[in-house]
Amino acid sequence: MRWAFLLFALLPALAQAPGLTQEEARILDRLVEEALPRDPGYLRALADLEASRQTLGILGAVSAEVGASLAGEYGQVAPSYRLAVSLNLAELFRDRSPALKALEAQVEAQRREVRVRVAGAFFRWLSAREAARTAADGVEAREAELKAQQARARVGGATPAEVLAAAERLSQARLALYRANLDLALALEDLARAVGLPLDALRALLRPLEAQGGTSVAPPGPRGP
Repeated sequence: MRWAFLLFALLPALAQAPGLTQEEARILDRLVEEALPRDPGYLRALADLEASRQTLGILGAVSAEVGASLAGEYGQVAPSYRLAVSLNLAELFRDRSPALKALEAQVEAQRREVRVRVAGAFFRWLSAREAARTAADGVEAREAELKAQQARARVGGATPAEVLAAAERLSQARLALYRANLDLALALEDLARAVGLPLDALRALLRPLEAQGGTSVAPPGPRGP
């Protein structure tokens, strides 16, 4: 898990890197906030820490015994109650800070693990999103190239072989776009699993990125010639 802690240590620097905008960094923080209360490991560590805190102080050293009995004399019956409270001084003054610190460290470790998992999935989605945008631009360029070759062919400036070659390059660009769209869809599903959100809720969180340009959260479909 050394790589995980290394990645977490690098996250502040990555958030300030030119490739990660302020809005993307904000959304990453929001995704981590959504993932934490849905992570079983983090919730268990948090529950253990809270239980340990509840046993600190005098309440954790006090034990009580409550009972009731009936006592009668000359045929008369009267209730008799007893309450025994004991204070364990050794328990009261026992230093629990090492155990408490260990549980706090466990909570922090689980928090880091969640953040690393979400950040990794988020960065992979950003990469797939950029690849899909590049592939879409490639299709546009190849479509323009094919139209130009067809126009040249009509006036005798291009051979049929050149037109066919341009059409083949367009076909390859469309195939690359299809693969990029598939990778983007898979990356989106991986991010949804990492955060613990359904796809619709995740898309709603990612939607502000569309206002800053780039590809849509939903992968674009193939374009016509």
